[in-house]
Amino acid sequence: MEELINELFGTYAGLVFAVMGVCAAVAALLPAPSEGSGTLYRVLYRVLNMLAVNVGRAKNADDAAQEKKA
Repeated sequence: MEELINELFGTYAGLVFAVMGVCAAVAALLPAPSEGSGTLYRVLYRVLNMLAVNVGRAKNADDAAQEKKA
């Protein structure tokens, strides 16, 4: 497994996973953007979730709740 990770990310593997971890922690603390939120916050929140790999079933609970309302 370590060889695969090194093949994909090279010597930056630790940095890549650290960025993913920090983004996941921050995304978990931020509230999901509401309809009244600004465009910049929505874009920042979406980029943060992409970097944190919060997609599909890994979405934050408040994101999933908002999707059910819509």
